Amino acid sequence: MTWLKYPGGQRASTMGQEHARVFPTRHTPYIDPFLLLDHFAVEKPYGFPDHPHRGFEILTYVLEGALAHADSAGHESVIPAGGVQHVVAGKGIVHSEMPGTDGIDSGLQLWINLPRSEKGIDPGYEDIMPAALPREQITPGVERTWIVGGLSPVKTRRSMQFEDVTIAAGQTHTLQVPTGYQGFIYVLAGHGYLGEDETPINKGDLLVFMANGDVESMPLTPVRAGDDLRAVFVFGEPVGERPIFNGPFVD
Repeated sequence: MTWLKYPGGQRASTMGQEHARVFPTRHTPYIDPFLLLDHFAVEKPYGFPDHPHRGFEILTYVLEGALAHADSAGHESVIPAGGVQHVVAGKGIVHSEMPGTDGIDSGLQLWINLPRSEKGIDPGYEDIMPAALPREQITPGVERTWIVGGLSPVKTRRSMQFEDVTIAAGQTHTLQVPTGYQGFIYVLAGHGYLGEDETPINKGDLLVFMANGDVESMPLTPVRAGDDLRAVFVFGEPVGERPIFNGPFVD
């Protein structure tokens, strides 16, 4: 059970904006049950017009601006910064995600695998406004917003937790996740140090924890901020089935 570091410097931005495929890439694997993470940035007239998906769940966490959504099931909404879009693609859905403001709209999009026994379920959609997501001070200088888990209203089919954590300069957050979970840390801003050996971490870095079949719990892992640090902490129960990627479909 080890942490693997994938530096942000290995990824190229798009159009001078923070728009990047974080994983999977030639350098980074998918992290069961998480299939893909994009740190996207869009600006009118560009975006993601109608496209299909099948076989997984999608969580989109808006970081800046807003994102306008419409789908083949008749759902339409505009999700502002701090809000979440949750799509269950199931047996198939067509949707669009377009800029919701006249500036740059950015966020994180995470794909979560569904077991093959659930890939044929009906599609679903929900949007969660920022005020509905619980925020708490864990310790002085350490604050957390629950995207999934805790008292968050977002309920994914896969057991998981997704936290947006800010750590003030010089403060430490101790990370502990449920037994059997695996996942990642993605640094949104600042720099700091991970673990007892104080591995340096910086904006854009991906830190991956793989259980490799070991059901023991993750050891307590300190994350110390050098300057103000913001990162997402995402962990979940592996599906244990090798996904078959077919573009926007996962079988």
